[in-house]
Amino acid sequence: MKKCCLAVLGFLLINVTIAFGDCGDAAREAFGQKGTVELPSSDDRLDTVIQDLPQKIEAWVERTRHASVSLAIVHGREIIYSQAFGFADLEKQIPATKETIYPLASITKVFTATMLAQLCEKGVVDLETPLNKYIPEYNVKSRFAAVRPTTLRQLASHTSGLPKDAPNNFWHGYSAFGFIVTGGQADLADFVSKDEVLESLEFIELEFPPDIYSHYSNLGFQLLGMALEKAAGVPFAEYLETNILQPLGMGKSGFTFDDADSSRMTVGYVCTGPEAPFLQTPRWMPGCALYSGGLYATAEDLARFVSLQFQDATEKGGQILSTGMLRRMRSPNSVRRPGARDSYGLGWGVVRIADYDAIEHNGALVGHGAHVSAIPELELGIVVLSNSRNHMWSAGGCKHLARELYPDLITAIGPAEADESVQRETLDLSPYEGRFVLPGGYANIELTKADGRLMMSIIEDPSFDQPMIPLNPYEFCFEEDPARTPILFFQANDERGVETVSFLSYVFRRATRDPSE
Repeated sequence: MKKCCLAVLGFLLINVTIAFGDCGDAAREAFGQKGTVELPSSDDRLDTVIQDLPQKIEAWVERTRHASVSLAIVHGREIIYSQAFGFADLEKQIPATKETIYPLASITKVFTATMLAQLCEKGVVDLETPLNKYIPEYNVKSRFAAVRPTTLRQLASHTSGLPKDAPNNFWHGYSAFGFIVTGGQADLADFVSKDEVLESLEFIELEFPPDIYSHYSNLGFQLLGMALEKAAGVPFAEYLETNILQPLGMGKSGFTFDDADSSRMTVGYVCTGPEAPFLQTPRWMPGCALYSGGLYATAEDLARFVSLQFQDATEKGGQILSTGMLRRMRSPNSVRRPGARDSYGLGWGVVRIADYDAIEHNGALVGHGAHVSAIPELELGIVVLSNSRNHMWSAGGCKHLARELYPDLITAIGPAEADESVQRETLDLSPYEGRFVLPGGYANIELTKADGRLMMSIIEDPSFDQPMIPLNPYEFCFEEDPARTPILFFQANDERGVETVSFLSYVFRRATRDPSE
């Protein structure tokens, strides 16, 4: 029996580890104008790091030829640094400020995934809901055997196997290529419409077998957003503004803006080489990319969204998701595809920054770049937005800047050290005990307390009986796992306690209680 359990454990662990001339002196004079620097008073090391940031960022902007960059750093629930450098509009010499609005491009996907998570918690949809329940046109071809219907979870985690884009969006990508290589002489084509994407579904075939590797798909998130707005009965943009942006205080973010707000939006630029002039790009129309890349925000607003990732279960107000669901969103859904550097949770890319598990997402348009990342263990996050994207020689500039800033910040904040033995001794395991059932009764998990440990068994498989270790109140790993990979994810209700546990991406609900409880 022991041998059987270890074999199962090994299998599980394998399957869970899973982009007008030189700005010159005028731009240099604009570096840092109308930005804000907020210094914490309690940590001299962090104060020193933050005081050195403007000079470091200014040098980076000049070296990498970015027209402007807006940056915000969040620690815990506070924005500890916010500043803008360079020009939002080079031709009109309008400096970038903390009020400047940038397109987030693909970072929108994390918000789409957050909408999915909310609707799951409200019971409107389930992660395993088939896509064709809401999009009947979806009936794509597959050369892979025994492929089940595509689920909302697969779309949100890039594990559906779908191609990167709908075939009729080829001309958008082709025109972007042409714009860059001709020095701005070619016209840029917009994304196709929602209806045109739906019309193209009959020609789409899965490129990868589902649920094995992450394969990034704009098309998948466009279909996810279309399905979610049908499920919610509310237009996608309206839902996000009402249920996510407004509760988080992201008042300068959105999909459409009035004239006053539009005046604060950046002009996009491409710089094709270290000595090349800036090429101004036209303002883009998102079309079907509304769902996968249509959101705009300031750096500070996006930093408020990052701080959501660090919320505690006991906090009141502004909790648009439970702590358990936030953790579920940043847990890997697949192994890494050969040659890929990361995998995906729900919306988030799951990566390593320094020696820490981290989450991130990039955004890229012709003329704009964006990056957001966070290290939940340290409650540290960085937002970098720019109105330049230098495709030919520095395409990942915003991400690279964040990576340059992390080491000093991590050193200043210090590692979050947890005494596992104390945690095991002090965490009350009683709320976790009980039977949890997969909808339909297809499988049952039994959690019991024995010798100060939480034991997990699967009723239908008598050979499965494993001791678990708490990594924190919401995540447990197998005791025999040296990598301490989270495998059980709990969600709790303030009044009713632990209500669900996720195992292998399946949500098990606590067995029916006495209605009088």
